[in-house]
Amino acid sequence: MSRKRIGELLLERNVITKQQLEAGLLAQQRTRQRLGITLIQQGVLSEAQLAGALAASLGLPAVDLVKVQVDWSAVHMLRTRFCENHEVFPFGIDGKGTTTKRLVVAMSDPLNQPALDEIEFTTGLKAAPCVATHSQVREAILRYYHKVTASAASPRPGGMPGAATMRLIPSPVEADEPVVMGEEIISIGNPLPPDVEVPAKAPAKKKLEGASRDLEFLFGLEGNDDVETMERRFWALLRLMQKKGLITREEFLNELGEE
Repeated sequence: MSRKRIGELLLERNVITKQQLEAGLLAQQRTRQRLGITLIQQGVLSEAQLAGALAASLGLPAVDLVKVQVDWSAVHMLRTRFCENHEVFPFGIDGKGTTTKRLVVAMSDPLNQPALDEIEFTTGLKAAPCVATHSQVREAILRYYHKVTASAASPRPGGMPGAATMRLIPSPVEADEPVVMGEEIISIGNPLPPDVEVPAKAPAKKKLEGASRDLEFLFGLEGNDDVETMERRFWALLRLMQKKGLITREEFLNELGEE
């Protein structure tokens, strides 16, 4: 799959201008959200335009999660937190009963290669990504993992604008309702105000820098040590260890305390 970023693909297809991309990147530095969501909040493009452009550029199928029949055995293969953090929803298993079966996942960001690497390592199945809109992925996570719907979200009393908590009251999904973002819920139509900045987590940054130095020492690697690069190196290292018989999927999950 292409290693190009979403901004590059949107520029190539003339969905956005260079000026709109630059403005989106500046806003992304403040909100720390994904670029696609930032551009949608700025009114530069719609969710459908973003999903369509990504699917066409990458040669991936687009999926309407409202119409698909979800396979519960696929849903149970991924953790709730993982799906929320990476905006991924597993909805099917292709090739059941064969040695080439794949886990079919809907993604709002199909360029998230570290997420695909982790899916393949932890499930033992090849990942088959499809492109879906941000709202549909979030609504599916709400419905199938939290057993609630987007419209069951209510603002948190005294909370920050755009933040909310979930009420466990089932109701029909509405397209313009807030959607889950980690443990909180944001609304594409009601983003955080421009003057609200999300502080970086210093401890996490220190751990990342330490891990980067360790890998560079072990393998002589140099260059960018951003999160995406480190995740890609991490999962590549695990795959090599698995191929050499040094670690199994079960041992890995047991060490995490998840099985």
